[in-house]
Amino acid sequence: MTRYMWWFTAIVAGSFFIALLSRFIPMRRPNGLRTDPLPNPIGFLIPAAAFAIFSGLRINIGDTGSYVHSYRLAVENSASIEPIPFRIAGNAMFGFLQNRLIMRSDEPYTLIMVMSILAVVPVVYILYKYSAPYELAIALFVLTGYYMFSMNGIRQYAAAGILMLGTKFLFSEKKTDLLFYLPFVLLAWTFHSSALIMIPIYFIVRRRSWSPFTIALLLGTVILTLAFNSVLPTFLDALENTDYSTYAENGWFTSGTETGSNFIRVIVLAVPLVLSFLWRDRLNMMLGKKWDILVNLSVLNLAFYILSLYNWIFARLAIYTSAYVIIMMVHLLSKGARPKDRSLWYTAMVGMYIVYFTFASYAITGYRSELY
Repeated sequence: MTRYMWWFTAIVAGSFFIALLSRFIPMRRPNGLRTDPLPNPIGFLIPAAAFAIFSGLRINIGDTGSYVHSYRLAVENSASIEPIPFRIAGNAMFGFLQNRLIMRSDEPYTLIMVMSILAVVPVVYILYKYSAPYELAIALFVLTGYYMFSMNGIRQYAAAGILMLGTKFLFSEKKTDLLFYLPFVLLAWTFHSSALIMIPIYFIVRRRSWSPFTIALLLGTVILTLAFNSVLPTFLDALENTDYSTYAENGWFTSGTETGSNFIRVIVLAVPLVLSFLWRDRLNMMLGKKWDILVNLSVLNLAFYILSLYNWIFARLAIYTSAYVIIMMVHLLSKGARPKDRSLWYTAMVGMYIVYFTFASYAITGYRSELY
């Protein structure tokens, strides 16, 4: 195991135990999904900082290398670079931010660190605020692959982090809170235009969970995946004016070189939803409408991954809902399982995801940094 993986292991283990210990020095009892006191803020600050710094110091993994390379090229030509004004448009904030950073620093780590903070810190904060037991959420943050996959798809994970900050309004039962959620969507849109998908999702998830619509959505997704070749021309036309237009032009869906996601991931995501269906009465009674929203977000997450069986690029849309699956799983344990069985379910959940992580850890094993 490389020294970077030793650092990674130490960060994960340390964050888990700090999150666990923070529950024993709680601060206050908030509203929302929690019924126990909010853990000590140290339980949020140290894991958030450790995860963000480790992520921000990388020079490879996924598309990171491309951003590092383009940043260095821009620095070489910085004498001819002029400040660009910010404008309200899809992806505009990322271009504006990169332009300003290039004018102030020669190091691409500056950009990677800023984007890592946006991608990681808001998610850890929302897990801290809405998950109990919190240390289980920290474990699942890593073991489900969310953290390591956040090192690929830089702009989209930053957009997802911004969207997470609007969770209070996404969970709200007040219809007028859409007006407060929209600014988060629009800010995320300036980093990645696909963030606009959260506007229709906002309305979809407010339905009663496990309604006929839920079943129809899952069945429809399966049918669409199996018959995707027949709708492919229409789909490619729809991509032309989006961030994914390149995929429509370069033969991504038609060359046969890109395959679908692993079926195991779909199974792993389906198991918590099966349990949420079996325990639905108890969970709805305890969490009400917020549980409906969490389940529907998780159903959509599963639907995106079912589509990704045709081509893995569809898994990118699941980025916006994946953190909510972690919250759902934590409450599935703490409020769905009977008290006498919770220790067993806790152990089984962590054990299952450790096994899953061993198959998904390829995404981080090649981690490299130039600073340590």
